[in-house]
Amino acid sequence: MKYKTILLLLILALLPAPQAAAKNPAAPKAPAASPSPSSSATAAAEAAERVNVENIKEKYWARGDESEIGVVQNRLYSKANKIEIGMFGGSLTTDPFLTVKSVGGSFGFHFSEYLAAHFLAWKTYVGHSGAYTGFQEAIQEQEGIPAIPSTNDPKSYFGAEGAASILYGKLSLIGKAIIYYDMHLNGGLGVTSTYTGNYFTPSIGIGQQVYLNKQISFRLDYRAMFYRERIVTRQTAADQGAINEVSKGTRTNWTHAITLGVNFFFGFQSAPSEGAAQ
Repeated sequence: MKYKTILLLLILALLPAPQAAAKNPAAPKAPAASPSPSSSATAAAEAAERVNVENIKEKYWARGDESEIGVVQNRLYSKANKIEIGMFGGSLTTDPFLTVKSVGGSFGFHFSEYLAAHFLAWKTYVGHSGAYTGFQEAIQEQEGIPAIPSTNDPKSYFGAEGAASILYGKLSLIGKAIIYYDMHLNGGLGVTSTYTGNYFTPSIGIGQQVYLNKQISFRLDYRAMFYRERIVTRQTAADQGAINEVSKGTRTNWTHAITLGVNFFFGFQSAPSEGAAQ
């Protein structure tokens, strides 16, 4: 009996022990990690940025095909559908024997920011240049008779022209002020009145405006003008002192006109949207 008891204990000792996993129930799985606050904020910022870009394009830029989006949609100084009246003075280079100054005015209308039409006129004031007096003195010393150079004094000009604005922008004046400017090309046709007659005068030119405010601007223009004119020679008779005129034919006159003046805009338009590009 004693030996049976010892044998039974040995058999029980040799049997494998039950695993702990069989005694204990399975542990519950850990819950999935929630997104961190930093990743959520980044995603929200990216979404807000995409929305803001679309809003800006819709509010401030031209709608439709992106290839047709204009650079400047709202101008601080606009000309479209406005009347423009100007006053100016200038200088003309038309004959080496003459000094010519001009005073005039203009009236125009802007069909858009890029196209306009103007009427303009000026009166000229003619004087003799140093070449004129030098020529007279040289001839009188040689022949003893006062000589009058062959000139054709301009009196006035009246014409019409179209203008195309090709450049609009702003410049910084030594970092202290912003200057808004507008550059344009001119092309027109008019009539020049001179001592010997009236002549059709085509012209081409370039100019620039600098805006002081929405109603006033300074305007500088250069125009190249040409016309065929008749020339007469004025001769002084030695015995009577009378002046005789002798026709010397025609020539092409090239006039270079520079004018500087102040212009005023009249008209109404809606103000640009707040924050719009200028």
